[in-house]
Amino acid sequence: MSAIQFKLTIPKPNLKWWNSSKKELTQVVKDHHKEAWSAEKDPVNGNAWQPRKRPTGSHPILKKSGKMQKTTKFKSDQHPMLFKATTNVAYGKFHQKGTGRMPQRRWLGLGGEFESKFAKVMKKHLFKGKYTFKTNA
Repeated sequence: MSAIQFKLTIPKPNLKWWNSSKKELTQVVKDHHKEAWSAEKDPVNGNAWQPRKRPTGSHPILKKSGKMQKTTKFKSDQHPMLFKATTNVAYGKFHQKGTGRMPQRRWLGLGGEFESKFAKVMKKHLFKGKYTFKTNA
């Protein structure tokens, strides 16, 4: 009876994927929010921000002074897949969640097209090289 020979090649996991990818992933997070701000839409579901109830100037929504957008900083955490956003304006939370008098205009969050861009970067960093197994006959 003859032995069956085979060769199996599988991707080699990169155990340090977070260290190699966090800078690039953080940039994807920043770009996602920049695109949402430019389009005046919710970064999670892609819905347009609600217009103002009455005209209060010709400036774009959430950009009267631009301070909230300019001071928002994104940083990757030591824990994989955790990103922190900070801003030094106190009113950001009211826009994020809405109030009884003001509609929600969420300006932080992840979703929509972000997932495919994020997955593309992850694919690049999760596996580095290959393992090959073969039988000796």
